[in-house]
Amino acid sequence: MLTDRMNERVVKAKAEGSSYLAIAGCILLILAGIFLMLTISAYGLVVSVIGGYLIAHFKEGFSLEYEYTLTNGDIDIAKIFAKNRRKDVRSISADSITYVNYADSDRVKNDLDIKRGKATIRDYSGKADDGKNVAVYSSEGDKESIDIINLDERCINHLREVLKSKCDIKKVG
Repeated sequence: MLTDRMNERVVKAKAEGSSYLAIAGCILLILAGIFLMLTISAYGLVVSVIGGYLIAHFKEGFSLEYEYTLTNGDIDIAKIFAKNRRKDVRSISADSITYVNYADSDRVKNDLDIKRGKATIRDYSGKADDGKNVAVYSSEGDKESIDIINLDERCINHLREVLKSKCDIKKVG
């Protein structure tokens, strides 16, 4: 009987630019509401309250994490907002993976320059200090993708053991 191999990793991520834009828009909405309240009518209070509510909603975008789930070589990537909302953003099946290596290897650096515009390049690496950035090449039909993720040694060993010939990460020690 075969057992599933599974590893998980969560890394903190940088806030997205859309979060900053949303907060800026909410602040403008509050200011417009105050202006309306002072000049025209009490409806400005409603506009300001809506702006305040939206700020409370959008601030969770500043507390962002990536969660990687590796199951028998399949990689699922999700965004976790403020530790209470989860959004699946990418699934890579082990069958579609063509190559795996450290993102700072010469081949990957060269490929990132050459394939920019030809392949879809996504960076889900976050800002973890304890892992290594790994480039995962995948191909589905005509579409080629390179995903950068931040993995610890357990997850790297998982990929090395499951994807043997596709993984160019050598075991150290």
